[in-house]
Amino acid sequence: MPNESLAIEGGPPALTIEPIQWPTASEQIKSNVNAALADGSWGQYEGRWTDELILKLKTEFLSEHAMLCSSGTIAVELALRAVGVQADDEVIIAGYDFPGNFRAIEAIGARPVLVDVIQDGWVIDSELIADALGEKSAAIIVSHLHGQVANLSAIRDVIDQHNIKAERKIAIVEDACQVPGGSISQKPLGSLGDIAALSFGGSKLLSAGRGGAILTNHPEFHQRAKIFANRGNDAFPLSQLQAAVLIPQFESLPESTQKRIRTAEILIAGTKKHDALQSLTQIVPDTNTAYYKLPWLLRDRTPGWSRADFIHALATEGIPIGDGFRGFLRRSPRRCRKIGTLVNSQIASQQTVLLNHAILLQPESIIEKILTAFEKVVNNPR
Repeated sequence: MPNESLAIEGGPPALTIEPIQWPTASEQIKSNVNAALADGSWGQYEGRWTDELILKLKTEFLSEHAMLCSSGTIAVELALRAVGVQADDEVIIAGYDFPGNFRAIEAIGARPVLVDVIQDGWVIDSELIADALGEKSAAIIVSHLHGQVANLSAIRDVIDQHNIKAERKIAIVEDACQVPGGSISQKPLGSLGDIAALSFGGSKLLSAGRGGAILTNHPEFHQRAKIFANRGNDAFPLSQLQAAVLIPQFESLPESTQKRIRTAEILIAGTKKHDALQSLTQIVPDTNTAYYKLPWLLRDRTPGWSRADFIHALATEGIPIGDGFRGFLRRSPRRCRKIGTLVNSQIASQQTVLLNHAILLQPESIIEKILTAFEKVVNNPR
């Protein structure tokens, strides 16, 4: 439990931030919903809105095939099934990642193989992947997390070298659920693996409350996913109304992405001076990232000063900040295979704090107050 006496004396008064609504409804979103209600398309299984969204996804992500589904979590499972992962196969995944990805592997009956994330970061370490490869390897999930972009070019090199010699080819599943709008060398994130997963959950950068999609240039992967999802009808559907509200968001995404990047740069630069905080750094050149969450690693420099205390102290100052994923280090050997000590994954699971992307769209005056609050809390750890 956090220390209940963390109200900090002295310095500026606590910052009060009004609750930030997300997602927001633009006039075009409202117009699309009204149009769907008026023409009856809102009640159709398939129709104009889902067709238009599929076309939009294919265009935006340079993908020959796109399939809509009910969530980002099922999108990852569908992607794994699409590339041919079966029971008793192995799927490589970072030791720190979204918990649903681990469960998606297990849902198929396959076994996760855990590889560490990079030092002071949150994405899988490409230099460790070769040690995880084996005869049962069928796929690797590569997640872009907390605004940090994974080195897919280096990962592709490792996988391609393996696939040249191996009888069983390994597919790259790119988890782009947190990064729509981001790119590497002007190629959109979500277009760099063999298949990709997107999420349209309520808090996501593109939001319909729920929903997801898979993207691929391999027709056989697309066909496998459709066959698995077809149970007389689509077992994992995205509705016409969800599609209708998503379509206009692509128009505003580039501008909001750039705004989040500018704000993140201010916050990263403003917190680098604090020894207690490790800011995000990009490991891939020519990256234009997208921020669903902005992360820091909290250094445990004061006995008794926990991450929960830090979050509580910032909440007292009016900053809506939270912790990261729990990671998979405590998963038993019965459930997964681990490569090495996973020390960086342990650090990420225990020391990550995250600022929600909606904050990054706030005026600069609010951002300066956030930096002041950070400094106040960091300089008064007890």
